[in-house]
Amino acid sequence: MTFSEVLNDYMTRLELSGAALAKASGLSAGALSRYRTGARTPEYNSEPLKKLARGISLAAGEKGTPLEEAEIRAALNGTVQTGLRVEHEIYLSNLNALLGALDVRSVSLAKALSFDPSYISKVLSGGRRPGNPSDFSFAVADYIARSYTEPRSLSALSKLMDVHLPASAGPAAVRDAIVEWLGSNHTRETADPIDRFLQNVDSFDLNVFIRSIHFDEIKLPTLPFQLPTVKTYEGTAEMMESELDFIKATVLSRSMEDCILYSDMPIEEMASDPEFPKKWMMGMAMLLKKGLHLHIIHDVHRPFAEMMLGLEGNIPMYMTGQISPYYLPAAEGNVFSHLLKVSGAAALEGSAIAGCQPEGRYVLTKNREDLRFYRKKAQRLLDRAQPLMEIYRSDRAYAYAAFLRGLPPGEERRVVAGSLPVFTMPESLLDTLLERCGITSADADRIRRYRRDTAEAVGALPENSKIFLTVPLLTEAQFNAAPLHLQLSELFFEADVPYTYEVYAAHLEETRAFCRAHPNLVLETDPVPAFRNISYTVVGNRLVIVSKNKSPAIHFVIHHKKMVQAFSRFHPPIREEKSD
Repeated sequence: MTFSEVLNDYMTRLELSGAALAKASGLSAGALSRYRTGARTPEYNSEPLKKLARGISLAAGEKGTPLEEAEIRAALNGTVQTGLRVEHEIYLSNLNALLGALDVRSVSLAKALSFDPSYISKVLSGGRRPGNPSDFSFAVADYIARSYTEPRSLSALSKLMDVHLPASAGPAAVRDAIVEWLGSNHTRETADPIDRFLQNVDSFDLNVFIRSIHFDEIKLPTLPFQLPTVKTYEGTAEMMESELDFIKATVLSRSMEDCILYSDMPIEEMASDPEFPKKWMMGMAMLLKKGLHLHIIHDVHRPFAEMMLGLEGNIPMYMTGQISPYYLPAAEGNVFSHLLKVSGAAALEGSAIAGCQPEGRYVLTKNREDLRFYRKKAQRLLDRAQPLMEIYRSDRAYAYAAFLRGLPPGEERRVVAGSLPVFTMPESLLDTLLERCGITSADADRIRRYRRDTAEAVGALPENSKIFLTVPLLTEAQFNAAPLHLQLSELFFEADVPYTYEVYAAHLEETRAFCRAHPNLVLETDPVPAFRNISYTVVGNRLVIVSKNKSPAIHFVIHHKKMVQAFSRFHPPIREEKSD
């Protein structure tokens, strides 16, 4: 028997649901689902296999049919391959971390290694194993060592693998370091950049942020800023000073022209400075307080973790609706790092040899002729850029509804939700909830129409379409510790409509029944949900929608392939439940 057959046999004999085993074993619902379908198999005696054996044994004991954990582990181990030096789960985690850190596309890797792209995709997802892991690791490492030689890539590799790879390191030394790291049973516990980004969006509250920086109390300075017409800065510390001086000059001017901001300078050194991020954030808040619109061109060609760090820093500004994020579709090159920031009052430009930021030189100017030159240059750069994401706040509600209607109905979608979908709730149950919460008749009618319209839209989807829906499965104690609310982000409805546990439990059963009646809806439940105030939807391989329910209600539609691929590979981690 195969691993999946033995696992499913245990679950059938014990009448054990996927949700119950996921909770007992500490594995995510998604990981358990892949083990049950045979899409993925754990390594011999690996930690996931031990967790499954322990979970089955615990569940069996609770049902009054005790089974020895060692006996279950032996049965599961008997179905999987032995003899690999490295646990496959660790190997797979390290391999994906390696490719993600350098933004190595699976298609490029497949071409370089003369493999079919679908095979590489299955290897990276855990659906297939390399026939000879040692040869496969060597080939991957050799390709990376020959193709990613610039200082920025070597720095990213050094941080990932916790080794020192100087700029002078040759391809052979880099290859050997990668092979050794992939073949070890050690992995660095690093936060997934997508997880960190989503956690920040989930926990962010614009009202709290405004209070924390005293945004409403900010008084724009009126005293003239004593800055020469042209000033030159050198080195990393002075570059940070030049950024703050640019902001001061812009805030103190009378100009209300939009700002165009671009930088592909490494940001980790600046982010590690204890004071600069605070001063920079306050300066950006002043630009927004003044009412300026900011066109920010992000460098998406830097290492993925560093790129996401930059995006995280802009989360507060995104929430205001005064930011338009862009990216350049082609890398500008790996020789220089550049900085160009232009407002109606000042322009800041500078550059450094890549990897030698402390030797960079930057010029801030208020000269009118210089401003005309740099404004034109920045506008040309903006003309070449493409939107990184579209941002929908309540003032663009109709545009967002039109966008959703325009999505091709046959594309596969994966939805990870922080609450239950409104369209699966019967109207009678919805009425009970709305009445208990004191929702006005006008708002109640609006919510009812939304429920009917979305239910009809889902019911009209073609049979070949698939929606994989992950929703929270909570015990009464979990629910009481952090109650759920009706998910109304698509309506931009921010008033709380909290469930009672009884209504939540009834709605969960109705959701299961709705999915049984609509086979193209595949329901998965998560006993330890990672997020509460957001949901995200991966649409095919084209785009991702990150939706925040309140504070504020906002939707980010992300198009860039690097981020879409990262979301496609991402599975929310299991978080430890907080105890009282």
